[in-house]
Amino acid sequence: MQRLLITGAAGALGKLLRKELAGYAPVIRLSDIADLGSAGAGEETMPCDLADAEAVRKLVDGCNYIVHLGGVSVEDTFEKILQSNIRGTYNIFEAARKTGKPRILFASSNHAIGFHTRETRLDATSAQRPDSIYGVSKCFGEAMASYYYDKFCIESVCVRIEIGRAHV
Repeated sequence: MQRLLITGAAGALGKLLRKELAGYAPVIRLSDIADLGSAGAGEETMPCDLADAEAVRKLVDGCNYIVHLGGVSVEDTFEKILQSNIRGTYNIFEAARKTGKPRILFASSNHAIGFHTRETRLDATSAQRPDSIYGVSKCFGEAMASYYYDKFCIESVCVRIEIGRAHV
């Protein structure tokens, strides 16, 4: 059975995608450390701390696709970003490798390129220039996507999200 996992499903973008992707797969697995509410038709909820590798492996098991939104979504302490965004993203990619190689959409951020000047024309080949520890964590996620494709053939796409916009 086709199963789509959305991490960070209790956040603003997660709630939107929960609604918009309803019916995309027979089962949509929703995960967050925050309250997800009750599962609707075609949904299953699995609360999960992304820093817990074994819990993430169980979360990813049986999924064909992952929309990885989970983690700290703004600048915060290094320790919080380390656990959620760096360790959590590593755990998602590693669990994907161990459980059948589902495709991953990684929610990156414009903060991965935030120290470019406004006048600089950017494209997909522009160098990463993170503007915060949060931005560094998104650069890490993009690098994980590249590494896991090159080494393990795990297909992924990174979307640099900016409030009100998304850039692929």
